[in-house]
Amino acid sequence: MGLRDIIRDISNLTVPGNIDRTVQSHVEAVQSRVGAVQSRVESFLQPFNGSSTPVVPTPTGSFPAAPLATTPPAANTTECLVPRYNGRYLFEWIDDIKALKRAGDLDQALALAQACLTEMVKAALQNPQCVLEYYVAQVTIIQHKMKDYSGELATLDRWFSLGLPAPREDYRIDLQKRRAKAQEMLAKQRGEDASAYNAEWKRLVELEKHVKSTTYFDAPTTGYTSITGEEHSTPRITEQHSPNRPYAQARSSAPARGASSKREQPRSSAWSAPSKILAAPTFVAVDFETANRMGGVSACQIALVKVHQGQVIDRMSTLIKPPSGYDHFEFTDIHGITARDVNNSPSWTDVAPYALRFSAGLPMYAHNASFDKRVWQELDEFFRTQTLPSDFFCSYRTAKDLVPGLSDYKLPTVTRALVPGFRLNHHDATSDAEACALIVAALQQRNR
Repeated sequence: MGLRDIIRDISNLTVPGNIDRTVQSHVEAVQSRVGAVQSRVESFLQPFNGSSTPVVPTPTGSFPAAPLATTPPAANTTECLVPRYNGRYLFEWIDDIKALKRAGDLDQALALAQACLTEMVKAALQNPQCVLEYYVAQVTIIQHKMKDYSGELATLDRWFSLGLPAPREDYRIDLQKRRAKAQEMLAKQRGEDASAYNAEWKRLVELEKHVKSTTYFDAPTTGYTSITGEEHSTPRITEQHSPNRPYAQARSSAPARGASSKREQPRSSAWSAPSKILAAPTFVAVDFETANRMGGVSACQIALVKVHQGQVIDRMSTLIKPPSGYDHFEFTDIHGITARDVNNSPSWTDVAPYALRFSAGLPMYAHNASFDKRVWQELDEFFRTQTLPSDFFCSYRTAKDLVPGLSDYKLPTVTRALVPGFRLNHHDATSDAEACALIVAALQQRNR
């Protein structure tokens, strides 16, 4: 059943005459809201061929500001169903679009990019977590190459009119920048003064540079959403958000408190985080569990925990279904996970985009990181994904450098020493990742 079918069914719902008036009023309110959604969907799903020519504002030096959302929806739990087009995840069409562009077949590339954009919009209207402005940009890039500046403006104006939140501030600025350039080029086509549009474009270019240089982002830097999976098991990755969770945290050019007077501690291993990295206000901890001795490809659980200024602000955890040939379970006695438990779980290709979005650009820690990094690397190599964090450090090694004298540096021991109030459920990835995150936060306090 499609979105239009759902809208039609709700709109046509009849309420029995003897039903409680309060219930009836709620149903009518829902129908009213559905009607508003239907209007937004229908207006956006018009063909993106420039049929409704946008009016270019008279250049006055001031421009109507497009919506720029820099804070996420205040929700505790969100679930995004990965959108598809023609039976394939949007991710899978990216190479096709690029190939058509390289071949010079811009009409076909545009049609395919617009189809992907339409599916993304349908998903985003149901859940703003599904906003992927990558597809908006791809459509406008092709339209710009075709010198269809009216169509480009129509695409951008329709997108902005939906009022959906920006997943990243620099992504939204990039779209605003494209809008200013399209306005400039369209004005030139019409023989009109384009100087104000050019000035706005330059302003946005500088703003984009400033935002990128002063902000840590935790949204994905790719338009990839997913790779494979059957229709009956569309990936549903649940992420828990703090209501006050920022989408981005400002970088500080000043040294961490006490850093100017404190000498760098000697490191026993490259896995040990140097003081500059350890001082980063935002980081992520990870833990994997594997099914057997066949290595990282047999990963059956991942958990990620994000910390900002010493507080856990975000968690992501899911079971993973290993691929055929790597799916026999011999470590069930350690972590308790069985083949039956993962039977309907997503594969790594379904989970990878969410892991990338969760960790992008942030230092990554694990307890005994050589194991977890190897698991992540082997998953990437096997499934041909590119999600491995570039900065990977070990809480075991870092604790050994900064907290000498413990009987050992296994996770339960270090947790008891540095986070005595935390109840560790060892070998549950969610608990192990959070323990690692809290250990790093405690080490940050000691390193100040």
